[in-house]
Amino acid sequence: MRKLTSRQIVTEQGIIEGSLTMDKGFITAIQSEDPRETETAEAWAILPGIIDIHTHGGGGYLTNYLANSGSIDEIRKLSKFYASRGVTSFMATVSLWSEEKMCEIMTGIADLVKHEEMPGAQILGINLEAPCFSLKKSGAGFMTPQWMPNPSRELAGRFIEAGQGLLKYVTLAPELPGAQEAIETYRKAGVQVAAGHTDASSSQMEQGIAWGVRSVSHAGNAMSMIHQRDVGVLGQLMLHQEVMAELICDFIHLSPEFIQLMIQIKGSDHLCMIADASELAGLEEGVYNTQPRPVRLKSDGRVVVEGSDVLCGSSLFVIDGLRNLTSALHLPLAEAVKMASLNAARHFHLDSRIGSLKPGKQADLILIDQNFQVLETIVQGQTVYRQGDRIERNPAITSLKIG
Repeated sequence: MRKLTSRQIVTEQGIIEGSLTMDKGFITAIQSEDPRETETAEAWAILPGIIDIHTHGGGGYLTNYLANSGSIDEIRKLSKFYASRGVTSFMATVSLWSEEKMCEIMTGIADLVKHEEMPGAQILGINLEAPCFSLKKSGAGFMTPQWMPNPSRELAGRFIEAGQGLLKYVTLAPELPGAQEAIETYRKAGVQVAAGHTDASSSQMEQGIAWGVRSVSHAGNAMSMIHQRDVGVLGQLMLHQEVMAELICDFIHLSPEFIQLMIQIKGSDHLCMIADASELAGLEEGVYNTQPRPVRLKSDGRVVVEGSDVLCGSSLFVIDGLRNLTSALHLPLAEAVKMASLNAARHFHLDSRIGSLKPGKQADLILIDQNFQVLETIVQGQTVYRQGDRIERNPAITSLKIG
């Protein structure tokens, strides 16, 4: 049994000054206490662990591990790296490549999860952000039509089979031929479908929602925006309260004002913070000779295709988004935390087990200081990261730094 104290324990019922007790991997009690008892509190705040449903890498490690070292050990090390950023669980995002490679990666990740627990953040499932994209919104400088077929029932079935029950989330462009059959196939298999990398018109997006689209991937990026005669994907997202919006809150992919607008229109219950982090997240700024093209990590956190302003992922994390929302936008901490944890758990029907601090729930939580630095990350009641722990970066990527 372990008892933690803080003046800010962020629970579903609000912020409590007091103590949190955990035992055998679960939260057993959260109690208010006399302020004198919390004068030597372990942390400025205790938060539910971050659940990142859309993230590609960090520390030089990549969920598309075959494109890096080719070793599944990358996923283990990425799990440990994520824990240092307050992430207690995540969707391993498989991104655009050949069908054969994506299936191989998904099968490899599924086999790994079936046979062992991760050393840090746990894998909740696979997020397939590929391959049925609009060529107009492929993003990140990719123009690979040979890798971007139209969706179909058959293709969806192959991806579901490769995921071995771990495929939980798919992004596609709902305007493409065959989208209805694919969406229905995914939904029947229990896979949540997001619209993304899409040039859908307002009516096409509305039709996609009717078919079963229930979220929008990195809202505001790689999609049709609002026009006064056709409100596009973004407009339909704003009109449909039930559709969840992923938001990258690094203030790079989205302006603070855009995020404010989304909060005002959608409400914090329907927004989910993501990192969409690249493998360069957490590394030194500079130019890296990565494949299929060199990229630059800038001092402000931007990751761009070298020689251009095309964004290709973030180098910041959801914990940075929490800091941005509370300090710059003055969003109450409890509201911001909901966007980092509980909303994701609810979307994937996991909120009875994770996503918030509540007696009976799994003890997945983080301790932070007032600068949102992670002091400790706890998964299932066990410490998987403590500030000062050595976190290894991938030498295969750090060695690619050429400027």
